[in-house]
Amino acid sequence: MARRTIDRRTFLKGVSLGGMGLVLGACGAQEQGANASTGGAQAPGSTTTQPISLWYNADNHKAEYEKRVAEINKKFNVDLKLELLTSDAQLKKLQATLMSGSGTPDICELNAEDMVKFLKGTEKAIPFLALNDVLKDNPYYPQVLESRWARYTKDGKIFGAPHDVHPMLMLYNDTAWQSFGVDLSKVTTWKEFLDACAKVDKKMPDGSARYALMDSPLDQSVPARMLEQKLWWTDDTGKSMLGDPRFKAIIEDALQFKPYYVDIDWTNQVAMMKAGQAMTELTPDWLYGIHKQGTAKDTELLKNSPMRLMRIPGIAADDPRVSTWGGTTGTVMKMSPNKELATQIMLYLYFENGEKQLEERYKSIGILPPVKSCWDGEAFHTEDPYVGGQKAGEVFIEAAGALPSYSESWTTELVKSAWREQSLLLWADQTDVDTAIANAIKSAEEQIAKNS
Repeated sequence: MARRTIDRRTFLKGVSLGGMGLVLGACGAQEQGANASTGGAQAPGSTTTQPISLWYNADNHKAEYEKRVAEINKKFNVDLKLELLTSDAQLKKLQATLMSGSGTPDICELNAEDMVKFLKGTEKAIPFLALNDVLKDNPYYPQVLESRWARYTKDGKIFGAPHDVHPMLMLYNDTAWQSFGVDLSKVTTWKEFLDACAKVDKKMPDGSARYALMDSPLDQSVPARMLEQKLWWTDDTGKSMLGDPRFKAIIEDALQFKPYYVDIDWTNQVAMMKAGQAMTELTPDWLYGIHKQGTAKDTELLKNSPMRLMRIPGIAADDPRVSTWGGTTGTVMKMSPNKELATQIMLYLYFENGEKQLEERYKSIGILPPVKSCWDGEAFHTEDPYVGGQKAGEVFIEAAGALPSYSESWTTELVKSAWREQSLLLWADQTDVDTAIANAIKSAEEQIAKNS
């Protein structure tokens, strides 16, 4: 039961906003040249093959995108070129091309937390094409969850198309919990879950440690609690919400789980959950896909798997009990000479399910598409042996439908980053709640002022 860990900062490494103000300021300067070159777009059926480039950084999207290149090339008469980069390399390359005024892709798929960094200034300064006019009469638009469009909207302008929903559930080892007399499926509140954690023996039979909850310190349960109270890192004007009294209460409540917790072991988490060494994990769809892939050939486990899925706890039993973790968005670059065609291709790639493309996405990598109309498909209502025959898709759909809208801006990641630094100190007992919040507010204000 020895555990080997990967540092959380290594796995979730973000890109700072250093120099971002300079880059974004340059975007407006390039817009005139970009708008002057609107030719080159073509409708499907043209006899000319047009090159279209798409940059992305999510490695688990690779198989789907490569599989669909021929489909898209044929439908739109294009030569679609995919480029997979790390998120760090993608941002650096995008910044460089925006500064130089050439070389941007036609379509750029970004992590949500990276995309919103560019939503700075007026529409003129934002390097992405506003999609409102295209979406106004587009049949895809009403099929997509409004809460996901809202995340990429500024001043009423939609700058990104949502690839996913990433609703968060609770994955747990039912056999392990039952051994302590707990039916976790009956737990609906954080208080009930805390009481259940207190019943768990902290030692495995071999003497190694056992953990009721695997998470990142004050990381994933905190946003869940914030959404329950209609609170987010920033308000709709981009102002920090760390000083809201509700935030302090959320942090104090979440700290109670420290005695029962272990940091996510990205290398061994699947094995730890299977063995009941880690008994519960807050799990969005993409992480659930990792667990399924990690046990796909484990015939013994799948015969009678102890794993189960449920909605996350809430402050009260009738709270939304929802959250989300992660997300990517497709953008069309203003500097693309093929903006109209690139927009058509991006929307088709993300939202078309005529040949069950979105069902295949779910089956292959576990990602729930944000397209409500596809959720009736068989793939989302199939028994899953990994969770003892539960219909996992139905549980994810139920949570996705309850996810509230929230807005983000270029300041959101600065506020989150400022809190993340303090939360690690708080978790390590190197500071107290009031000091951590005060220091995070000060740091966020300084970074926002510096990048304004």
